[in-house]
Amino acid sequence: MKGIDFSGEKEIAIIEQVNQVYLEKGVKSITMDDMAKELRISKKTLYKYVKNRAELVKKSVYFHVLKEQKLVEEIQAKELNPIQETREIANYVIDTLSKINPVVHYDLEKYFPDSWKLLNEYFSGFVYNSILLNLENGQKSGVYRDNFSPEVIAKLFISKIDSTFDAQMFPPENYTFVQVYIDFIQHHLYGIVSEKGSKILNKINFTNI
Repeated sequence: MKGIDFSGEKEIAIIEQVNQVYLEKGVKSITMDDMAKELRISKKTLYKYVKNRAELVKKSVYFHVLKEQKLVEEIQAKELNPIQETREIANYVIDTLSKINPVVHYDLEKYFPDSWKLLNEYFSGFVYNSILLNLENGQKSGVYRDNFSPEVIAKLFISKIDSTFDAQMFPPENYTFVQVYIDFIQHHLYGIVSEKGSKILNKINFTNI
């Protein structure tokens, strides 16, 4: 995933606020004027750091990705049981989903192709490798079955996870993103755990994360 440079702490602070606005209110409906008002800064200040709205969205997505990547790396550094590691990462994702506007996914995919590409590169790169490592560690420790290919399951995981955030597939009036994600994670884990892992997994109540 190609990096994006930030000019300093002030820009990072602004982009962090921008990211929160987009997550809460959606992306397409927020103009540069709207964003300046939300942040209580001048539009001139925004244009000091970006050329246009598309670049602002892309920097916002990149900031979000960096934040999530750092958190996942911190969890991985704890060297937890792979099932517990998955739960801790799920905690963060669920907390984020509980606050995100359902239109964000659609807005990015339809109207901001560069940002959507950046997000996909993150999932096919860092997220894929994280899932792969978790699966390999799970097999080595015996909590996952040893009769599946980690590469295949990791690829399947990545191909399916995007659907859990799709408001067209799971309309917000019928489903919450949180419940869809919980069902997805449970389906993933129960499909790969060994008898040893099943005993650990059965003690975890994902519905109360």
